[in-house]
Amino acid sequence: MQRDPLDTRGVPLAERGERELVTVFGTSHENGIGEPFVDERPVGPQVSDNSTGAPRRRLHAPTLVPVLLRPEVVAPALRGAYGREYHWAEEAPTTQRMLPKDAGHGAVALAERQTEGRGRLGRIWTDSALMFSVALYPPPPLSAWPELTLVGAHAVAGAAGPGATIKHPNDVLVDGRKAAGILAEASERVVLGIGVNVGGADFPGAGFVDRDRLELLVDILERLERGYDRWLAESTMAPS
Repeated sequence: MQRDPLDTRGVPLAERGERELVTVFGTSHENGIGEPFVDERPVGPQVSDNSTGAPRRRLHAPTLVPVLLRPEVVAPALRGAYGREYHWAEEAPTTQRMLPKDAGHGAVALAERQTEGRGRLGRIWTDSALMFSVALYPPPPLSAWPELTLVGAHAVAGAAGPGATIKHPNDVLVDGRKAAGILAEASERVVLGIGVNVGGADFPGAGFVDRDRLELLVDILERLERGYDRWLAESTMAPS
């Protein structure tokens, strides 16, 4: 498969030019999106901001110093190309509909509060501690695109730490409890939605990742970028 020299998808991080495009939505924002690959169960209501000072195993810990993941906070911390185009809202129905139609590969949409997140059985995914979506533009065949759900799960599990495991294909467990979910939707692109409990959870039985939200976001994006690059290299080498 020959790659267009102007197409940076699949190019190693060090060879990519980085552009920064930032959008801040003052109100809820929506955009069209395709059909889901996997209908995943909701993570459930959680803490909305950093809560790194509270002890482990808590069900809910209020934030002492809330830090909104606004563009000026996220941009300096990024370690790769993903997230250089960044769309942020304090509240949105779902981050899956925040990305504009012309969003570039690796563009990120993040909302501090999500009011219409979709899960299995019509359940609502709201107030997750870390909720964001990433635009991906994989090459054909389309039959391989669902594999990106698992690529996202590996990125989240790696960032969550040694206690994290994957419940195939789209749940991430921490110490055996669900702490994150991944939802991939496709049209002319793939929009990978990721929701992670961070610092605590509001209902018994839920897991969570005990990390700073900004550090976790940056780590997931870097791992996702590298994971996508590996997936792309392997998919282009596979026999047709």
